[in-house]
Amino acid sequence: MRGLAVAAAVLLLVTGCSSNSPTSTPTRHPSSTATSPSGPPTSSSSAPTNTNVPVSLVHDRYVALASALHQRGVAIWWETDLVSKWLQGPAAFDQAINRLGQLGKVPGTAGFKISDEIGYGDGLGSMSQATNFLTQARQRLAQVAPGKQLLVDAVVPELGCLPWRGGVQLSCANQVRQKYPAATAAAVESYLRAHLIDRLDLSTGLLSDSTYAQWGLDRKTAQTDIWNRVHAQGWGSMTILQARKALAVPNGYQGSADQAAADAATYIDVPVAAGAHAVDIWTWRQRYQGQIVSLLGPNLQTNPLWTELLKRRQQGVQLITHMTPSMLPTDPSSYGHECDLAAQAFTTVFVAAGTGQ
Repeated sequence: MRGLAVAAAVLLLVTGCSSNSPTSTPTRHPSSTATSPSGPPTSSSSAPTNTNVPVSLVHDRYVALASALHQRGVAIWWETDLVSKWLQGPAAFDQAINRLGQLGKVPGTAGFKISDEIGYGDGLGSMSQATNFLTQARQRLAQVAPGKQLLVDAVVPELGCLPWRGGVQLSCANQVRQKYPAATAAAVESYLRAHLIDRLDLSTGLLSDSTYAQWGLDRKTAQTDIWNRVHAQGWGSMTILQARKALAVPNGYQGSADQAAADAATYIDVPVAAGAHAVDIWTWRQRYQGQIVSLLGPNLQTNPLWTELLKRRQQGVQLITHMTPSMLPTDPSSYGHECDLAAQAFTTVFVAAGTGQ
């Protein structure tokens, strides 16, 4: 999970497509998994005791968070970087699989998010290697957690280049295809056609406003063009298709009301209109590059983006975010309050699985 390092590589690649670089906003999310389970807060309002939880997980803080959210009507997906475990070798992979097998028994669990931007700087260097990983992960998870779904998120950088328009856009796409062969549109479609992914969180690799302005359009128009193209390709018939976007920043979202409305329209409304079943908004709160990034302010102050998220939730849009117990308060009252807030906007949460780095 290499955030800005990977984003910087893409910046260098696509500067050849125009005189302006793509947006510097990182799309790769830092790991939300922590290294070891430990005891959760004990208040019944924050981390309720659930008699259906396996005995071995009763004092597990990750399970406590999942249980607290589930009791508030939130669906749970366990989030882990299973790619890194697979690349480390059989022992690390087996250990992570066994942990997910345990977590799969926790009430409210829908499935597992196992990859962060597959093939995009994660160590998977080819379509065949990524296919091998997905095949093994799917087989093993079916053994330890039958009936649970497998979710992968992906950034497909060529989509942001709009290659179907030809010319400089096609040149842009060809460069990033060569750089990330396991994250091309053709590669992702091959994983879908092989039925290796139950749900796909898709980032469209949008470039900067200035780049699109040189091409005679704006970012929302580009996003609409991309999602219409994805819809026409039939990806939504091969998986449950979802969108994703990182909007957390230090001290919470900083945009104005107009900016928040524009972000919500571009990153939520456009994908949903094109058939996305849900939109993943990273992240509730996470340490990233030495800073704490979040959607809300340090004292949970609301902001224009939060208003837009609540509005979309009231309209029936399915929204997702990411949470880890290491970034939540330790006192039970505050812990419970954060779970309450998260449940107001989000129908699903990716909860850190506690599998380590």
